Amino acid sequence: MSVLLLDDSTGWLGDSLSGGATEGAVLAACDLPADWRSVEERLADAFHVARQCAARGAPLVYVVHSEDVRGTRSPLASALATALIGCARAVACEFQRDGAAANVVAIPTDVDHSSAARVIGGPLADPVLTGELLDLGSSKLGKVQP
Repeated sequence: MSVLLLDDSTGWLGDSLSGGATEGAVLAACDLPADWRSVEERLADAFHVARQCAARGAPLVYVVHSEDVRGTRSPLASALATALIGCARAVACEFQRDGAAANVVAIPTDVDHSSAARVIGGPLADPVLTGELLDLGSSKLGKVQP
Protein backbone atom coordinates (compact mmCIF):
# COMPACT_ATOMS: atom_id res chain seq x y z
CA MET A 1 0.00 0.00 0.00
CA SER A 2 1.24 3.48 -0.72
CA VAL A 3 0.17 6.74 0.86
CA LEU A 4 0.55 9.66 -1.50
CA LEU A 5 0.13 13.11 -0.06
CA LEU A 6 -0.71 16.03 -2.28
CA ASP A 7 -0.53 18.39 0.67
CA ASP A 8 1.03 18.86 4.09
CA SER A 9 -2.18 18.88 6.13
CA THR A 10 -2.53 15.09 6.20
CA GLY A 11 1.04 14.03 6.93
CA TRP A 12 -0.24 12.00 9.88
CA LEU A 13 -1.87 9.52 7.49
CA GLY A 14 1.31 7.69 6.57
CA ASP A 15 1.98 6.70 10.16
CA SER A 16 -1.65 6.10 11.17
CA LEU A 17 -3.00 3.73 8.55
CA SER A 18 -3.39 0.12 9.48
CA GLY A 19 -5.95 -2.58 8.99
CA GLY A 20 -4.14 -5.21 6.99
CA ALA A 21 -4.05 -3.58 3.57
CA THR A 22 -1.11 -4.80 1.53
CA GLU A 23 -1.81 -3.03 -1.71
CA GLY A 24 -3.70 -0.03 -2.95
CA ALA A 25 -3.19 3.68 -2.61
CA VAL A 26 -4.36 6.58 -0.49
CA LEU A 27 -4.14 9.98 -2.10
CA ALA A 28 -4.84 12.95 0.17
CA ALA A 29 -5.81 16.42 -1.02
CA CYS A 30 -7.10 18.38 1.97
CA ASP A 31 -5.29 21.70 1.89
CA LEU A 32 -6.29 24.78 -0.10
CA PRO A 33 -4.87 24.82 -3.64
CA ALA A 34 -3.04 28.03 -4.50
CA ASP A 35 -4.32 28.39 -8.06
CA TRP A 36 -5.89 26.54 -11.00
CA ARG A 37 -2.48 25.20 -12.06
CA SER A 38 -2.17 23.50 -8.68
CA VAL A 39 -5.63 21.94 -9.09
CA GLU A 40 -4.69 20.72 -12.56
CA GLU A 41 -1.43 19.17 -11.32
CA ARG A 42 -3.19 17.40 -8.46
CA LEU A 43 -5.86 16.04 -10.77
CA ALA A 44 -3.20 14.76 -13.17
CA ASP A 45 -1.48 13.00 -10.26
CA ALA A 46 -4.83 11.58 -9.12
CA PHE A 47 -5.52 10.27 -12.62
CA HIS A 48 -2.15 8.51 -12.81
CA VAL A 49 -2.66 6.90 -9.40
CA ALA A 50 -6.17 5.78 -10.39
CA ARG A 51 -4.87 4.30 -13.63
CA GLN A 52 -2.17 2.34 -11.78
CA CYS A 53 -4.64 1.01 -9.21
CA ALA A 54 -7.17 0.07 -11.88
CA ALA A 55 -4.52 -1.79 -13.88
CA ARG A 56 -3.51 -3.81 -10.80
CA GLY A 57 -7.05 -4.30 -9.47
CA ALA A 58 -5.93 -2.52 -6.30
CA PRO A 59 -8.15 -0.38 -4.05
CA LEU A 60 -7.87 3.40 -4.06
CA VAL A 61 -9.02 5.95 -1.48
CA TYR A 62 -8.99 9.69 -2.08
CA VAL A 63 -9.04 11.81 1.09
CA VAL A 64 -10.55 15.29 0.84
CA HIS A 65 -11.72 17.96 3.28
CA SER A 66 -15.39 17.71 4.30
CA GLU A 67 -16.09 21.39 3.69
CA ASP A 68 -14.75 21.14 0.14
CA VAL A 69 -17.38 18.55 -0.74
CA ARG A 70 -20.04 21.18 -0.01
CA GLY A 71 -18.08 24.09 -1.48
CA THR A 72 -17.84 26.12 1.71
CA ARG A 73 -14.05 26.69 1.93
CA SER A 74 -12.88 27.81 -1.51
CA PRO A 75 -13.93 27.34 -5.14
CA LEU A 76 -10.58 25.79 -6.05
CA ALA A 77 -10.65 23.29 -3.18
CA SER A 78 -14.25 22.41 -4.01
CA ALA A 79 -13.37 21.88 -7.67
CA LEU A 80 -10.57 19.52 -6.66
CA ALA A 81 -12.65 17.57 -4.13
CA THR A 82 -15.65 17.09 -6.40
CA ALA A 83 -13.42 16.12 -9.33
CA LEU A 84 -11.82 13.45 -7.14
CA ILE A 85 -15.28 12.18 -6.21
CA GLY A 86 -16.07 11.95 -9.92
CA CYS A 87 -12.80 10.14 -10.59
CA ALA A 88 -13.48 7.60 -7.84
CA ARG A 89 -16.96 6.94 -9.17
CA ALA A 90 -15.65 6.54 -12.73
CA VAL A 91 -13.03 4.03 -11.56
CA ALA A 92 -15.73 2.21 -9.58
CA CYS A 93 -18.03 1.94 -12.60
CA GLU A 94 -15.42 1.10 -15.20
CA PHE A 95 -13.10 -1.22 -13.30
CA GLN A 96 -15.23 -3.01 -10.71
CA ARG A 97 -15.28 -6.11 -12.89
CA ASP A 98 -11.46 -6.13 -12.72
CA GLY A 99 -11.48 -5.98 -8.92
CA ALA A 100 -10.54 -2.32 -8.54
CA ALA A 101 -12.40 -0.30 -5.92
CA ALA A 102 -12.25 3.46 -5.43
CA ASN A 103 -13.80 5.55 -2.67
CA VAL A 104 -13.53 9.02 -1.18
CA VAL A 105 -13.24 9.79 2.53
CA ALA A 106 -14.04 13.39 3.50
CA ILE A 107 -12.55 14.51 6.80
CA PRO A 108 -13.13 17.69 8.81
CA THR A 109 -10.31 19.80 10.23
CA ASP A 110 -10.90 18.52 13.76
CA VAL A 111 -11.01 14.83 12.85
CA ASP A 112 -9.69 12.27 15.30
CA HIS A 113 -6.69 10.87 13.44
CA SER A 114 -7.02 7.29 14.69
CA SER A 115 -10.73 7.17 13.78
CA ALA A 116 -10.07 8.62 10.34
CA ALA A 117 -7.24 6.16 9.75
CA ARG A 118 -9.56 3.24 10.57
CA VAL A 119 -12.20 4.50 8.14
CA ILE A 120 -9.62 5.15 5.40
CA GLY A 121 -7.94 1.79 5.97
CA GLY A 122 -11.20 -0.17 5.84
CA PRO A 123 -11.85 0.08 2.09
CA LEU A 124 -8.19 -0.72 1.46
CA ALA A 125 -8.14 -3.87 3.58
CA ASP A 126 -11.56 -5.11 2.42
CA PRO A 127 -12.61 -3.32 -0.79
CA VAL A 128 -16.25 -4.37 -0.70
CA LEU A 129 -17.41 -0.74 -1.12
CA THR A 130 -16.71 1.12 -4.33
CA GLY A 131 -17.76 4.50 -5.68
CA GLU A 132 -18.78 5.79 -2.26
CA LEU A 133 -18.27 9.08 -0.43
CA LEU A 134 -17.73 8.52 3.30
CA ASP A 135 -17.98 11.88 5.09
CA LEU A 136 -16.70 11.96 8.67
CA GLY A 137 -17.78 15.56 9.28
CA SER A 138 -20.93 16.54 11.15
CA SER A 139 -21.58 19.81 9.29
CA LYS A 140 -23.33 17.86 6.54
CA LEU A 141 -26.30 16.94 8.70
CA GLY A 142 -29.48 18.13 7.06
CA LYS A 143 -27.76 19.00 3.79
CA VAL A 144 -27.97 17.45 0.35
CA GLN A 145 -24.90 15.38 -0.55
CA PRO A 146 -23.40 15.10 -4.04
